[in-house]
Amino acid sequence: MVLVAGVALGVSLGGCATGERGGPTIDTRYRAQGQDSRVQHLVIHFTSETMARSVQILTQEEVSAHYLVSDETPPRIYRLVDESQRAWHAGLSSWRGNTALNASSIGIEIVNPGPSDTAQGRVYAPYPSQQIDLVISLVKDIVARHQIKPERVVGHSDIAPQRKVDPGPRFPWFRLGELGLIPWPDKGRVRAQQALFAEPGALPDV
Repeated sequence: MVLVAGVALGVSLGGCATGERGGPTIDTRYRAQGQDSRVQHLVIHFTSETMARSVQILTQEEVSAHYLVSDETPPRIYRLVDESQRAWHAGLSSWRGNTALNASSIGIEIVNPGPSDTAQGRVYAPYPSQQIDLVISLVKDIVARHQIKPERVVGHSDIAPQRKVDPGPRFPWFRLGELGLIPWPDKGRVRAQQALFAEPGALPDV
């Protein structure tokens, strides 16, 4: 009887967790199937600043991101906000019916000077290959852990097109498409649509 009682006691306590900070004890033996990650979107940015200035802005001002990928040699990933916390990176934003994306997203900032206006027009700075390799490895890790759908891996310019241009036209979205991290159009369908638009009268006069 002592053994049986001991086993029963062990089973009854096996799913219990001591409450944090003196709170009540929580029994965790049951787990609901109806759940998923609170993280539904991944938003990619560039900082438009140097590394030093990027760190200053993202840690000391009213803006933040979960991760900062540096332009050092070799580049490094800095975690500035824990994934369990909300970072302030998306601002006024919307994507496919979802709004206020800070509450449902992880933000990655990439150190990159962004655009500059020249005599030849606006020019965007390239991304070093090592930096992009590191960004892609981080994206793959976050997407896998939170099961983020490909259509929810976006740029800041996608969720705030009237305000933002990052990560800019030099960001290699095609590489993410090749890895299945974002949707990418079928080449055959693209060619077919291009042929339709090339026909006389396909486009309206404006």
